Parts: sequence; structure tokens; C-alpha cells
Amino acid sequence: MANNRKIETLGVSYLSTFIDKHELLQSYFDRNDKTPVWDGEIHVLKSSSEKKDGILGKVPVQIKTTRQKKDVLKSFSLDTRDLELYKPNGGVVLFVVWLNEDNGLRDIYYKSLPPLSIKNLLKKSKLKNKSTNKKKLSIEIFKLDEKKMYPMLVDFINNSQKQYSFINVEGISVEDIPDDKTLKFYFYGQEKEEIFNYQEEHDLFIYYLDPITGIEIPLENTIKIVETEEETDLIIKIGDYVFQDVKRHRFPDGSVQLHFGESFTMSFDIKKKQFKFNYTRPDLLSKAIKCTQVFQELGKIGYFTLNGNKIELDERSIKDISSLDLEADIKGLLKISNFMKKMGIQKDVDLSCFDKQSQRNLNILYSGLVLKKKVALNYNESKLLHLNIANIHIITLYSFLSDKNGTMIDIFTETPWCREGETEDEDYLDISIFEVFEPNDWLKIDNCKIDSVIASYQRLVDNKLKYEGADRTILKIVIAADMAEDMTKRELLLNWAQCLSNWNLKYSQNSEIAIINDLQIKSRVRKLNSKEMEILSNILVNSNDNYELCFGSSVLLKSKPQADLFWNKLDNETKERYKDFPIYTLYMKLS
Repeated sequence: MANNRKIETLGVSYLSTFIDKHELLQSYFDRNDKTPVWDGEIHVLKSSSEKKDGILGKVPVQIKTTRQKKDVLKSFSLDTRDLELYKPNGGVVLFVVWLNEDNGLRDIYYKSLPPLSIKNLLKKSKLKNKSTNKKKLSIEIFKLDEKKMYPMLVDFINNSQKQYSFINVEGISVEDIPDDKTLKFYFYGQEKEEIFNYQEEHDLFIYYLDPITGIEIPLENTIKIVETEEETDLIIKIGDYVFQDVKRHRFPDGSVQLHFGESFTMSFDIKKKQFKFNYTRPDLLSKAIKCTQVFQELGKIGYFTLNGNKIELDERSIKDISSLDLEADIKGLLKISNFMKKMGIQKDVDLSCFDKQSQRNLNILYSGLVLKKKVALNYNESKLLHLNIANIHIITLYSFLSDKNGTMIDIFTETPWCREGETEDEDYLDISIFEVFEPNDWLKIDNCKIDSVIASYQRLVDNKLKYEGADRTILKIVIAADMAEDMTKRELLLNWAQCLSNWNLKYSQNSEIAIINDLQIKSRVRKLNSKEMEILSNILVNSNDNYELCFGSSVLLKSKPQADLFWNKLDNETKERYKDFPIYTLYMKLS
């Protein structure tokens, strides 16, 4: 039987020789193996200088020697108690020296085990072996060569230093990090595509940069890169269409694709020596029209140019494109686009939401609003209709004629008259049709033209009719803005409210209510200026008997004690009514 001490000593000697050949590495190994867990360390140098400040870091190691009779080594077992010791002490690099029967060197294997790698291995082992107290853990190992030895050790030092202080605290998961935050990961390699080789032998850790401390915090999750993307200076031209947004995508199997136009991918078949095109229609309508037209053009001409070099498609690819009914697709897309232009809708249609009901709604609206045909709907009265075309929400008026027939009216171009409370003795109030909109209507609508809304109120003024102003509508729009989760939609709603408020201030002769409503819109966009604060103070001073005006002014002045005082003076019925008002939302935010 071979002497175990001798085998271990030989293993340390072979590894030491291998390490010390590198001018920036120095081995300090215990050849008698007296240490209980660690077998020494490797000093990694910045330069060949002997000075202490020339040391980049020290790598603790465990060295195992084996003479296993196998064709290749894939794993090696370590004591879990040793791993528990390595984990809080910066980790370890495992080296396995493989000897032949004559004690000659066959190969050297390694596994880099920074703290989080060990933590994850132990966690998986405990989950897998809940009912047993397993003392050994199989570790996957890899062949060591001279080229990757130095960068591997530098990589270990970097990860060890980043993870050391966090190993005993509750870890952060990637799910806990907001989507708008930047995550980083590091690997060694000359080129970006070397990440695929790196992750075959190493855990890939991600780090979150804390914006307050500037510290990179390691996350519990490890990741696998399945695809990389990089900018290129390539230019692809198909007919008159030019694409300069060409990106190169690389994959773990070594394959490469060019992506452009947000819908095209192009790969090269090495065996057949030909390019292959793939087309996936974009979800957004504007891009889908352009890209489908480009794809149709490619099928017609049968070639494209890459940086000015003409590349012809094979006959099969051309046939595959021409067999598609792209003309019908384009016609259908243009119908949707033309309808949206007719309705003045600038929001792009998301075709992934376009279903059978969307198609039915489009046909009804196109027939009634564009072609001006009568439409047969299952209604026996005139009513506002809420219809969705994919992600676009349209409100229009169905004007009932007879026997379930009627016409469609675009309330923003053919604004109808509207009255409230009409009776036989003509006790009614002329109102804008937009008074009937509720906050949720304003929140969802996409075919709104705010100039038409203002014009509907201006018409009441021009005709010298009895009306109550636009305050109720303004408040409903502001409520909708407070409900909006999407910031772009919130900004749009507040802009609508401000446009209508500008008109309302003029034609209400700057009434106190109109001023307060106007300033509560502004307060949601920016901080009120000194002049506006002075106006509110004057309203507060001059309206002591009007608790509602005093309450609104106090809230906008951000005086909680005063706001509380006037809130408590309001009767219960008024309080309940105010809980639905946007000024109450601001009141609840006062501290």
C-alpha cells in the first residue's frame, strides 16, 4: 500500500512547482500537512516586485492528492465540516493533484469556492439530504491550465473580498431589487463571449450597488448567461429600407445571430454556407407595419446588402417568404393604423392584445365612424359605448334611431348637446357631455381631444346658457390622475386638467373654488410659488365663514393644524362627500 503521507507530499510538490512557474504567483504550502483544514496559501502579485504593497491578495487553499483509476476526474468529496469553516473565512480554492500508479503527475484539477459558492453548496446539500447527516459533499472539479490559473485566482480574491462581510447576514434575493436598479457581475476573459466558458467552471455572482453607501452587495442568486448582445457598425439594406441598429447576439453553443429592425434575426449556416432569415412581427403596430413591408420587399427582390455587399437568399427562403399572405397582413395593419389616425389617437397599438373582440370592435367603429354607415347593435336607446381595440380604449356615442339601428358619433368631433334634469316645465341645466364621464372613464380613455372638451364648455358660454362651470369635470380628471399607476398617463391627465382649468379660471372670473382646483393641479406637478401661496392665504383670511374654502386653502398651504381645524368644522355629510375629492388625498398626505 502506498504511503499516504508521501502521496500528499508529492501532490503538494507538484502543485507548488506548477504555481511557482508563474512570475506573479508564490506558493506557501505546508508540506507536512499539520494544519487541520487549510494547506497554505498562494500570494497573488500585482508585479514581480517583492514589496508588500505589490501583493494583490492571498488565496487560502486545500490540496488533495489522489491516484484514482479513472479516465477523467469530474468531482471530489470534501468534508462538510471543513466547508463550514471555509465559508465565514473568505472561502478556499480546492486543488486536486491526480497521480498515476508510479506517482507521476497526470493532471491538476481545481474548484474556486468563494464564500457564497460554499453557502449555496451547503444549502443544496441540506435540502437534498434532510433525513441524513451527510458528512461528505461532492464538488465538481475542472482541469487547471497555466493560462487561466492567474486570472482564476484574481477572480477568487475579488469575489471573496466582496462576499466576506455578507456571508453571515440574511441574503438579498434578486426578486427584492427594483427593476430600475443596475446589477453587476464580473468574470475573467479577454472577450465578452468567454463568459460562456467561464460560467461552466465558476458560479456567476451578481452584485447590487447600494446608491447610499456605494457598496456592492452580493445577492444570494447565482445566474447563467444564455445570450449576450453587443452593438455593431454593420449596416443592412433591404430595398430602400436601411437598418443601422444591427446587434450581434452570441450563444453558449458558439452560434451567432444578427438582430435588426426589432423583428429580424439573421444567422449563418456554416455547413450549407448560407444566411437564414427569421421574422417575428413586432407587437407595436407602427413597427409591425414597417417590418412586414420590409419582409415583403425582401421576398420580392430576393437579396439584401451587408455593409454594401450583396447577399442573395436561396430559393427555399424566397419561396417561404412569398408563400405568406403578407399583402393581407399589411392591409389589416394599415386599416387599424388609419382608424387610429382618424380618431386622433397617438398611443401605439399593442398587437399582442388584439383579439377577436378587438377585431369586432374595430369593424363596428370603422363602419360607424369612418364609413359613416348605420350600425345594428343590441340597444334600444342612445348611450355612451366603451370599446377596446387591443390596448386602446375608445369612448363614443351610439345614437339610437329605430329597430336596433343607429349611428355612431365621435363625441370629440361632433360634440352633441347635453342637458341635465330636463322636465316638462323646462327646469333643466345645459351641461357638457363630458360631465357624465367618471374618473375611471378619464383614466382609460385614449381618444380624448382636450380642445374638444374645452369647446363643449365654450359653446355653453357662447350661447349664454345656464351652466355651472367645469369644476366637476376638472376634479374627476385629477382623481383619475391620482389613480394612474403609469407616470406617463398621470402626466397626461394632469395636463388635460390644467388645460381645462385655464379655461375655467377665465370664465368663472377667478372664483375661489376655481383657484383652489387650479392650484391643487399645479401642486401635483411642482411646488407652489410664493405668489400662489399668497393667493391661498388671502382666500383663507377672507373666507372665514366658508369652511370648505378654508379647508382647501389650508391643505394647499400644507398647514395640517389649520386643515384639521376646518375639517372638524365641516358637517358629516360634507366630510363624506369630500372623501371622494382629490383635495382629501392631499390632506391625508399632510404630516
